Amino acid sequence: MYYHLLNFKTVVDAGSINRASRILNLSQPALSKSIQNLEHYYQVGLLERNARGVRPTVSGNILYEAASQMEKAFLEGERMIQQEKLNSDPDSGPVIIEIGCSTIWMDVLLPEVMRTVDKEENFRIKVTNDTSEKLMDDLVDGNKYNFVLCRILENKSFKNMQYEPLLKSQVAVFTDKSHPLFEKGLENYDLRKLRWIKLKSLPSLRKNDLSEIGLSVLPDDLLPPPISFEVEDLMAAIQLLKNHYVILLPLDFSRLLNRYNIEPIPLPKSLANPYWLGMVHNKSRVVPLPVKMFMNQIRLFFA
Repeated sequence: MYYHLLNFKTVVDAGSINRASRILNLSQPALSKSIQNLEHYYQVGLLERNARGVRPTVSGNILYEAASQMEKAFLEGERMIQQEKLNSDPDSGPVIIEIGCSTIWMDVLLPEVMRTVDKEENFRIKVTNDTSEKLMDDLVDGNKYNFVLCRILENKSFKNMQYEPLLKSQVAVFTDKSHPLFEKGLENYDLRKLRWIKLKSLPSLRKNDLSEIGLSVLPDDLLPPPISFEVEDLMAAIQLLKNHYVILLPLDFSRLLNRYNIEPIPLPKSLANPYWLGMVHNKSRVVPLPVKMFMNQIRLFFA
């Protein structure tokens, strides 16, 4: 039952059985059967299908919250068991954990995680910064990293990877609070006059994602080919934002960017693709216990 519930939670997070099957590395028929088993057990419908995928029913939302709490409790129990195993092993010495980090993780998320994880003496952290694409290629080609923290990439060449999605966010418009866009709003501002940027790792919005906003008010360069230009470094993007640029970023970054007087304007009624960040490792590689513990603590941070 536990794995059925986790499968259901992943489907809700992903918004589609197709995408969830890729994340779980499970066939679509097997995943659909898992959801059906839950619906049969509870005698209620848990998912509603729409043009873009699936969303939970009222009963599905209740079960989703329960599954989230159960997952967190399970991860905490796993962490305690792993710690006990380490404590009972007198020969266990420090292990160097090699992590590949995308820029967002390196600059924003990993420092936040490191401030909250237990100060263990069983591992030392070695971090390498690169693009999500390069990190994933290195993970496929060799044993350079124990795991990588990056954008979740949907690519068949990464089929042997195990994905752990940790952060999912809708994309929003961000700009400085002094920008006139805040007073007029998206619907009442000539967006063709804006200078758009985006982080290189962000997905492009598609025409059908924006149909409910009203394409007539959107800049031509917002649609493929996307935006005016790209940057990779979030701190560089912040400097551009403070000079009256507009940027598309995950809505979950709002707390961080508020420190720089930068605010989000969610795309109204938008069905924009979510932005996913997560942890990826090679399933065929043996994971030492200290590495498992550190990965577990990262999961707990986002649970």
